[in-house]
Amino acid sequence: MNKRDSAHSDVAIGGLEVTLGDSVAGDAPSRATAPDPDMASKARAPLEAAGSKPESHWRLVTRRFLRSRSAIMGALLVLALIMSAVFADFLSPYDPTLRDSANFYMPPNAIHFVGKDGFSPVPYVHPLETTFDPNTFAAIFASDTSKECHFQFLGQGWRYRFLGFEFDRHLLTPAADCAMNVLGTDSLGRDMLSRILVGSRLTLIMAGLVVAVSITIGTLVGLVSGYFGGIVDLLLQRVTEFILALPELPFFLALVAIMPRNASPTTVFFLLAAILSLLKWAGLAREVRGKTLALSRVDYILSAEALGAGNARIILRHLLPNIISHVIVVTTLMIPQIILAESFLSFLGVGVQPPLVSWGLLLNAAKDMQNLGSYPWMLMPVGCILIAVLGFNLFGDGLRDAIDPYAN
Repeated sequence: MNKRDSAHSDVAIGGLEVTLGDSVAGDAPSRATAPDPDMASKARAPLEAAGSKPESHWRLVTRRFLRSRSAIMGALLVLALIMSAVFADFLSPYDPTLRDSANFYMPPNAIHFVGKDGFSPVPYVHPLETTFDPNTFAAIFASDTSKECHFQFLGQGWRYRFLGFEFDRHLLTPAADCAMNVLGTDSLGRDMLSRILVGSRLTLIMAGLVVAVSITIGTLVGLVSGYFGGIVDLLLQRVTEFILALPELPFFLALVAIMPRNASPTTVFFLLAAILSLLKWAGLAREVRGKTLALSRVDYILSAEALGAGNARIILRHLLPNIISHVIVVTTLMIPQIILAESFLSFLGVGVQPPLVSWGLLLNAAKDMQNLGSYPWMLMPVGCILIAVLGFNLFGDGLRDAIDPYAN
């Protein structure tokens, strides 16, 4: 039997027609025909549907961040704080500087949506009637439920400037013949809700300014010190240790004490920000230096140096992206610290000065225990501070976990 007459069988495997011959010595090797184009296109279809291209880093970060409920809640709180600070004038029902001697230390008015006529889409309050105890002469406030004072949606109110333009529209405008203070008033009859909204702007600006300066200085000093080493590292670290050795609160109070007494409130605000920035960058610089020392001898850094990459490129393109997650975590933790520091110093009377308004300055009115016991609503800014600290901490923790989407 020759090779041409030998028995054979055809088998189709995966779109390929293969001829298998007998195992007789001298048989021709197996042959295969060209693949079926239709079958090849069908095999590629699932891969194209699944997406063969790898996802970008920021898309992975976003997906991981959105899986964390606490991170989303923190982000919403931070967004609400920022929006309320930006549109504080629009949201404020009263002029925060307007004094009303007839309504000083008024307690909060309860907001209602259901009245005698059923559900009301626009909230309203019952006006307060004031009487005095004949024995202690203490003021007694009672709601007059027979009268309803409705807010006006997008009504005209006090005038303010926004982005260089003048407006008089507000989200909710109170009635002209009723005192409608949903968070009460202070010792001069000024609306607490309006002052808290406007005060959030200054507090967040202070935190953002101090954190931006501190993070920039600390990150650059840590990167340069850890990468170059030698005399540069020696000098920068001695300066950093000197800053860390300063007792923060006594040194700050000493610097505040030497401020010129005739300085304007705006000047005091920027000097306060400069002093806080001076004291906050050193800790981050030491942390970044340690991470830079660990990264500066890894293989890809040594390869970049061997290929002739400049120092600036190595620092900005290779070292900085690998420590940015730590910097973000420190940033989110530092913002609450600055908010608390500004509030504490303004509470003591050495921070933000009138006529500027901040949360700490509003708390200054509650430092008297007698006032605090009689008018507990003066502690309303404490709730805003707690919400701000909680929001930034939750947002920072979620962002820290999402910045490395391949971590467990």
